[in-house]
Amino acid sequence: MNLDRELRDILSRYRIPSVSLAVRTDAREVLHATVGHARLDPARPAAEDQPYDLASLTKALAGAPVTAALVAAGRVSWEDPVAAVLADVDPRVTVAHLLAHSAGYPAWRPLYAEAKDAWGLAETRRLLLGEARRTPLESAPGTAHRYSDLGFLVLLNLLETVGEAPFDVLFRERILEPAGIGDLHWGWPGAAATEACPVRGFVVEGTVHDLNAAALGGVSTHAGLFGPARTVAELAEALMLAALRHPAHAALPGRALRQQWQLTGPGTHRGGWDTVTRDGYTSTGRFFPRDALGHLGYTGTSVWVVPSRRTTIAVLTNRIHPEDDLTGIRAARPAIHDAVARMLGWDQE
Repeated sequence: MNLDRELRDILSRYRIPSVSLAVRTDAREVLHATVGHARLDPARPAAEDQPYDLASLTKALAGAPVTAALVAAGRVSWEDPVAAVLADVDPRVTVAHLLAHSAGYPAWRPLYAEAKDAWGLAETRRLLLGEARRTPLESAPGTAHRYSDLGFLVLLNLLETVGEAPFDVLFRERILEPAGIGDLHWGWPGAAATEACPVRGFVVEGTVHDLNAAALGGVSTHAGLFGPARTVAELAEALMLAALRHPAHAALPGRALRQQWQLTGPGTHRGGWDTVTRDGYTSTGRFFPRDALGHLGYTGTSVWVVPSRRTTIAVLTNRIHPEDDLTGIRAARPAIHDAVARMLGWDQE
């Protein structure tokens, strides 16, 4: 089976401009390929290590691990009421609720509209985080699962307060540097193009697609990270191995990461990561082991770790370029993951 050819066929079939894939097992790369176009007009082929807007992979790769690091440092705990730090948050909401998407917040609000033309300013950041905190809950904390960017904005506010530093600094100092990772950034000139944005009036390229993250200045717990598939797979692997007590990653908060992945709620999320769906549609295809943990990103990205196989799989696309259409990526994700599983021999087990 030729990986490049299979990926090109999937791109053509589902009308996705490009894909970059990286798979690591036992701390070494076993599969890598990049095909397609980073931008369609003017045409720009995707480079071998093409950076992409990672979208909500930021939650799993940055938001959740920084939380674990601050728990390990004694700055906060899973069951702490957020209101102990942010007084205008419902007193029933805990850190664990935010990570499990069970705090009761709505899925989304167009907070960026409150910022008018003042995107990226410190005062705008304070305004929007205050709006997120004070958003009325739609359900009692811990009673319902609702995937919520707003909940992760409250988490952002909490982490920056207890960590006493901007989130990008917390991420660099507590996760990237201990992991030995350098190739993830908040924005990236030359990144794969995303949507012809109706709000901004241009094709977004190199800056974050998510409008609330853009209004916050491009740095958030819910979106904003950019990077190539190889680096995404390397960081996910480092987090997995740290949780498995691998000595090579002892500088990461392994015990807290392991605890975090055991936090459950009324839905499928565990400590900021998602699990494999077994009934109905699943993005992971037919062959992923049951212990896999991962996350999807709106721009067409995904990352999965499989602790029992010591394997990480990163799949990055710019499926929203130039128009936002979910149809293709819903079919492409399981097709790509099935191709990977076959190459790894998981279909024979």
